[in-house]
Amino acid sequence: MKKLTLCVFGVFLGLLSGCDTQGPGPAADVGDHIDEVVENGFHSEAAPVLPAEAQPEPEVIEQQKKHHQEVVEQASQEAENKLNAILDATTEPK
Repeated sequence: MKKLTLCVFGVFLGLLSGCDTQGPGPAADVGDHIDEVVENGFHSEAAPVLPAEAQPEPEVIEQQKKHHQEVVEQASQEAENKLNAILDATTEPK
C-alpha cells in the first residue's frame, strides 16, 4: 500500500513539475479591462433611431409580450410536470 501511494504521489509531482506555463494568455489582462470599464462607466452609443416604417406598432408589441408570457408559462408548466414525474419515479412508496 505504501508503494502504491508513493508511486501515485511521485507521478503526481512529476506531472505537476512538467507543466510548462506559456506565459499569460488572452484572458490575463481581463481584470484590467474590467477595472477600466468600471472606472470610465458604461458609455455606449445611443440606440439607433429606427425610421417610422421600421418601428413596430404598439399593438404588435403587446401581442408579442402576451405570446412571450404564454410561452414562458407553458414551458414552466412542462418543466414542473417533468420534475414531478422524476420525483414520483425516484421516491419509493412506503
